[in-house]
Amino acid sequence: EVESAVRCIRLGAEDYLAKPFEPTLLRARLRASIEKKQLHDREIVHLRAIDEERRRSEALLHAIFPPQIVRELKANQSVRPRRYENVAVLFSDTVGFTSFAEAREPEDVIDHLQRLVHRQDEIAEVHNLEKIKTIGDAFMAAAGLLRPMSDPVQACVRCGLDMIDAARALDPPFELRIGVHVGPLVGGVLGRKQYLFDLIGDTVNTASRVESAGVPGAVSLSGSAWQQIAHLSMGRSLGIVEVKGREAIEIVRFERFR
Repeated sequence: EVESAVRCIRLGAEDYLAKPFEPTLLRARLRASIEKKQLHDREIVHLRAIDEERRRSEALLHAIFPPQIVRELKANQSVRPRRYENVAVLFSDTVGFTSFAEAREPEDVIDHLQRLVHRQDEIAEVHNLEKIKTIGDAFMAAAGLLRPMSDPVQACVRCGLDMIDAARALDPPFELRIGVHVGPLVGGVLGRKQYLFDLIGDTVNTASRVESAGVPGAVSLSGSAWQQIAHLSMGRSLGIVEVKGREAIEIVRFERFR
């Protein structure tokens, strides 16, 4: 009997009783086994809930931050601010969206904006741009930031052209005004409760100014950004514009690739 009991326990048995069974002891052993099974089942449910919460938390991180930032945050519990060189910044603004929104119900406004932003997200990913943020109907992305890129300005231009086409294909269609500038900047995670990976510096401010000085339905570039693609592109100067805190800059409208 001892050998049989040992063999059963080795095979996974929780307990054993020798014959003849004592009814009181049998009931006690059964009750203990049932309680142990119930505890085990509750533990499995709890572990599954923890795993599901972990997956939701990770999905939320990926919705807020670029993948490289998520990996660093998980590994180090923090993200070190960095200076990045030769980063192309793209700003997109939806022309007339404020007037569009004022004439419609909130649910309708968000539905149309969500469809536009969804397409912009997809297009930015195709062209290897990192989406930084949306502010209302404005969209900001960067090329050559977290992934090495030989020609970040060209990537932004091609991304901008596809975004313009995608916005026009929506129902109702929208017109985008897009601006691109290139240069150094600082990137880091900001906030205490609501975190945001953001970019800071003159390059960002200038890209925003280029967008606002551009024309609807076109990609506009600063003079320095244009110089990086002038050998393979054709464009038209829109003139000189003042930029707060720096010298005036030339704005060039992209026409087509050669």
